[in-house]
Amino acid sequence: MTVSVIVPAAGLGTRFGGELPKQFQSLAGKPILLHVIERFLLDENVARVVVPVAEQLLPAVRQTASDRVVFVAGGESRQESVMRGLEMIEESEIVAVHDAVRPFFTPETFHGAVAAAREFGVALPVLPVNDTIHVVNEDVVMHTLERSTLAAAQTPQCFQTEILRDVLQRAQVDGVNTTDEAGLAVRYGYTVKIVAGDPMNFKITRPEDLAVAEALILRWSKEA
Repeated sequence: MTVSVIVPAAGLGTRFGGELPKQFQSLAGKPILLHVIERFLLDENVARVVVPVAEQLLPAVRQTASDRVVFVAGGESRQESVMRGLEMIEESEIVAVHDAVRPFFTPETFHGAVAAAREFGVALPVLPVNDTIHVVNEDVVMHTLERSTLAAAQTPQCFQTEILRDVLQRAQVDGVNTTDEAGLAVRYGYTVKIVAGDPMNFKITRPEDLAVAEALILRWSKEA
């Protein structure tokens, strides 16, 4: 089975603050994005990692390209970046789309999503929602959602290649733009299977998340 990975990394990461996009922030001495790429390259099932980045960064990052890592110019949105990444993938049975700032996914999470996508078409890891979620409007609670029906999405989200290509093309025609590819698959009638997520597979979105990530790596290095 051939698996390719798209890691959209063209975003500005404005919630993180500062001039450097969050995926290029340093974590234990190297960019978060590089941690993500290297983690996928450890998996012998991964044939190629395609990384869409901002076009102005291409000259700087292409020097780290290889037979298994390809950098391409990303788009103005995550969805457009994923589409451009998919153009570089032809023969893979499964394509995984992964956030550029989730460096702590496990092989078990990845392989579970790949296996489920192979069987059902689309799969993603999720976590149960432990907090009560209210819908609010202008600082007033309007209603409360049923927690048992909610799940927090993680990545890698895995697709049979033709399904991902189909939903992206249909979304483009319909003028639909989203930050969640699995949600597009649901929109267009595909079965989307969930697998167990991992609390450690968190997204580095704010400076405090990066501090937690640094502490984790330091702890693991001491335990090794």
